[in-house]
Amino acid sequence: MSEDAAPAPPPATWNAYSTKSGESSGVIAMIDLLIKDLDKELSEAGVEEKEAQSDYQAMMSDSADKRAQDAKSLTEKESTKADMDSQIQDHGASAKAATSELMAADKYISSLHAECDWLLQYFD
Repeated sequence: MSEDAAPAPPPATWNAYSTKSGESSGVIAMIDLLIKDLDKELSEAGVEEKEAQSDYQAMMSDSADKRAQDAKSLTEKESTKADMDSQIQDHGASAKAATSELMAADKYISSLHAECDWLLQYFD
């Protein structure tokens, strides 16, 4: 063997480098489609959020109005109840006085009846 001989070529294991443009463009297209879908979902979610916020604010406004009406109604009913309680006390006092007068009149009638019976018994 001679020392000037060229070394043997390496064994063939891989082919030369080449890009796979067909496969990578499919993946990129899928990623682009995914991005478009996400953008669409985000815009729809934004619109839904605005509608939900509007509905919530309307509901809160209605609730505040209802609470104000209920508070006013409660105040009016408490005032009416206080007036009626006062009338009940007044009528209770009047009824007590009328009962006392009735008892006095009944006692007077009873005494007149006794006198009348005596007169009928002895002067008839």
